[in-house]
Amino acid sequence: MCDPVSITLAVIGTAQAMEAHSAQNKAYKTNAKAAVQAKVDEDRVINLQEAQEQEAAATQKIEQNRQSQELASSAAVAGGESGGFLNNNAVVQDIMRQGLEANTMTGQNLERTKAQLGEQRLGAKSKAQSRINSVSKASGMATALKIGAAGASAAAHHQSTKPPV
Repeated sequence: MCDPVSITLAVIGTAQAMEAHSAQNKAYKTNAKAAVQAKVDEDRVINLQEAQEQEAAATQKIEQNRQSQELASSAAVAGGESGGFLNNNAVVQDIMRQGLEANTMTGQNLERTKAQLGEQRLGAKSKAQSRINSVSKASGMATALKIGAAGASAAAHHQSTKPPV
């Protein structure tokens, strides 16, 4: 029969292994939850920035259209007063072309900004995954080995306390 000290050593070793297993799994879950929340927060900031960029581009296009219309109207009035219809038509078309080019550039800049924000989202995803990977889950095999080692240690203690035969 086992002595009480050996049994106590086995129970303590098993309890420690189980507690370490539970603590490791809790740390993993806490870390993963925090990493996911950090990504959600980062995505929210990126989405807000994207919305602001889209709004700014739309406002800029509206202003460019307004300026083009205003300049074209002024040129049309000036041409009508001077009698230079053919020359004036070319000026109005040039003003409208410049406005369209400005809007095209604004649209292209917005698309570049959106592409960069997409890259930031990918970076946030990678960062979150890396953070999750930085804390490992508890291994059932490792816990079983620790429990086995506790049992072996208790058995060795029991053997060492037996009187010689």
